[in-house]
Amino acid sequence: MLLWMLVSMANYMKRFVFISIFGLVLGYNGHLAPALAQDSKHLALDSPFDSFVEDDFPFFSQTLDARNLVGDWPKDNLSPRAVIMQLGGGYYAAFDIDLLRVALVWKANEKGEYLTMNGMAAGSYRLPNQKAAAGQTILPTPIGNIVNSGTLNPGWIKEGGDWSDKRERKGADKEEPGLGPGAGLRWLGMSPTKHGVVLKYEVFGVPIEEKWEGGKRVIEVSPHDSTLSVKLSAGGIHTFPPSKEVSGYAVSMVDGGEFPRPTFPVLDCRSIETKLVKSEAQNGFRIEEVGLPIPNPFKRNVRLSAFGFLRNGDAVVATFDGDVWKVSGLSGDLSLISWRRIGSGLHEPLGLEVVDDEIYVFTRNGIVRLHDRDGDRVIDWYENFSSVVPQTAETREFANDIFAKPGGGFYLAKGGQVSSTKGVANGTVVEVSQDGQSYKIISTGLRMPYIGVDPKSGLIAASDQQGNWKPTTPIHIIRPGEDYGFQPEKYKDKAVHTLPIVEPEIWIPHFVNQSGASLIWLRDGKMGVLNDSLIHIGYNRPEIFKVFFDRDGEKVIQGAVASVAHKFASGLLKGKVHPVDGSLWLTGFKIWGTSAEQISGLYRVTPTLGPVWVPADLRSEKRGVLLSFHQPVDVPIAGNWESYSVDRWNYVRSHNYGSGHYKLNGDPGQDSLPVASVKISKDGKSVFLGIPDMKPCHSLRVTYKVPTSTEARVANAFFTVHQLRSIDLKAVGFEDDNVLLELSAEMLTQAEKIEPSADLGKETATKFGCMVCHAAGENVPLATASFGTQVAVGPAWNGLWNSKRNFSDGTELKNVDEVYLRESILDPARKVAVGFEMEKTGVGMPSYLGVLKNYEIDSLVMFIKTLQKVKPKKK
Repeated sequence: MLLWMLVSMANYMKRFVFISIFGLVLGYNGHLAPALAQDSKHLALDSPFDSFVEDDFPFFSQTLDARNLVGDWPKDNLSPRAVIMQLGGGYYAAFDIDLLRVALVWKANEKGEYLTMNGMAAGSYRLPNQKAAAGQTILPTPIGNIVNSGTLNPGWIKEGGDWSDKRERKGADKEEPGLGPGAGLRWLGMSPTKHGVVLKYEVFGVPIEEKWEGGKRVIEVSPHDSTLSVKLSAGGIHTFPPSKEVSGYAVSMVDGGEFPRPTFPVLDCRSIETKLVKSEAQNGFRIEEVGLPIPNPFKRNVRLSAFGFLRNGDAVVATFDGDVWKVSGLSGDLSLISWRRIGSGLHEPLGLEVVDDEIYVFTRNGIVRLHDRDGDRVIDWYENFSSVVPQTAETREFANDIFAKPGGGFYLAKGGQVSSTKGVANGTVVEVSQDGQSYKIISTGLRMPYIGVDPKSGLIAASDQQGNWKPTTPIHIIRPGEDYGFQPEKYKDKAVHTLPIVEPEIWIPHFVNQSGASLIWLRDGKMGVLNDSLIHIGYNRPEIFKVFFDRDGEKVIQGAVASVAHKFASGLLKGKVHPVDGSLWLTGFKIWGTSAEQISGLYRVTPTLGPVWVPADLRSEKRGVLLSFHQPVDVPIAGNWESYSVDRWNYVRSHNYGSGHYKLNGDPGQDSLPVASVKISKDGKSVFLGIPDMKPCHSLRVTYKVPTSTEARVANAFFTVHQLRSIDLKAVGFEDDNVLLELSAEMLTQAEKIEPSADLGKETATKFGCMVCHAAGENVPLATASFGTQVAVGPAWNGLWNSKRNFSDGTELKNVDEVYLRESILDPARKVAVGFEMEKTGVGMPSYLGVLKNYEIDSLVMFIKTLQKVKPKKK
């Protein structure tokens, strides 16, 4: 029999109401400290989308910062993982899923505002270039009248326990509250209902169900043997004695008693039809783009962040804004594609896996498994598969990536940038057990990792992104216990590396791939010559690369990359193989730092019948490099040493952001290497370049004319050479193993002479992606977003020459000149313009010392001189 113990403690209720009224009457006004009421500004933006928060959906997931409330409220109340519920009557409640506590109850202000929109997803929802501030100082905060505020302690204890937080710190900074689930507490998930949301969790193994009705918190406790106590916020506690039956309790959590329960409609799942919008052949592959469901009846933005395929070929996609869509028609001629929104309310999802047709979404709140239990095609049970991996409120600790582990469980990749306190798992690759109840950190020292798991061997590859202690973009083979060197910028040169830094198998130059994203093995693909290849996804310049590994036995020791295709309209983050036709699908979205014009896109890549000049194999050797192709080369092109250019350089790993290029003797710049001879294999498909003075180096670039008379273009292969290996050329198809390494007289006298010019400067700026971060010749000046956060991440070049410049160190330059411009290119951290500090933009400019040749630097300066200050267009 259900025992309802409705509120009978009259004295407690008097105290409860008195506390609430006290705050309203005696000058506290229950109000927050002066807040940046960004919600109204958010809604005022010119946008085709409604508010980030949906009025007709009962919950959404978000970080909530209630540490700075005016009045006698707790000052430690920060919830990295919260479910925010709409209670009706203008009231809202935040439930902390780690500590199973009511973090806050409050009422919207007279304008209906109740939360600042400065989470990463929320702030960029209607303004795609909006960038949330790094760290934990500017987070979503409540707006309106505070009714109840909790403390940063467990919401439940059992007999003999106390209310102290007993979570292990495991290396997290002492001030960091994001330590994962409380001891003995387990979040199970939630179900949206007609009148709100049902929360389910376990307290010391006892299942508990909780819902809110008209401002009243209603709790049902399953039969239990020990006394359990729940904290009701504002100091109130209720105790459940041992019971063999379900125990119930209800208490009003708002001022003024109860109010009518809200009514929420079932999520609208009507279908929206789109079709193929673009098709283009490139380098032996066809790239097709399908239309996104924009506009839609819900006026929701659709920024695709992750996806997976069901067995029948339908896709399930997540958006960064917390929605989940099911997509059918992704095969054949793509003439009719159907989109249905099936879920909402997730916390910045960036990963999604489908395992045995079950949907797992990786969010900041953990791994959520989605269920449609009643068959109405809408998710009605958001199960917490696993939230055991701790999550801080740091805006850059993204839930970057998830891959199913062969045999069960998952691998996760978590963002590592830290601008305030460090948590347990920032910048790590993590293994989650098959039941979701335990985890172990495999590797550390990553800045912004994305991963790819080989379903055949279980090998984990990870990319990362340039930053502090990260000279450029790496690709790692992840091995247990290894550390890859990243330390947050806040430590500067005081960073302590407790483990030896393991070098990556491959370095990719920053100007080639400025932001590495996920990797995908094409084991089950039908991608022609790319079958079984590892594909790396580049975000900044949306591009996909083929990765080549050089092995010593089974161990990968070094490798190379070459571009496959780059004509994508939006940034790329994720890739999957279609389970029915074996095609490669790609998606991603834009917040900042990409040269792509579109906000998001979904693409299919398939092979054409034409030749593919992506290399079949790339390997370095002590006498040169091997380039193999999938068909015979054109000998007059491939056999001519003038068809090749080779240079090499090293990087310097330091606390500075990125690295310039350095010759092997330590001087800035790059070593040019001559090609002494060209050798072609008997089948005509492989070329060996004889290169004198081969030595280990971080980057060896081979620029070559594509070896066919039907295409007049240049391609690049980028090698990392850790070891000088030996290849028996005769054994791999050449006539013999002889390699000529002596230079001819013509080779010795050839030299490059190029005169700098403004036009060449513009070409250089485009080639190296400078204008992704710097406005140069745009119609309007660079805009500034709220809180001083920049829409772009570097000062505008428009009108820069001879202008005044203020720097973050307090100094000033009255006239920008050539000396300053050259210094900014070669040593950008020396003088940082006010408003563009790394803690505000979240990204720094790397040194181009040695990356740009002298004539390119001179040309850039000449180009910047020509850029006049532009005026805003008149409305």
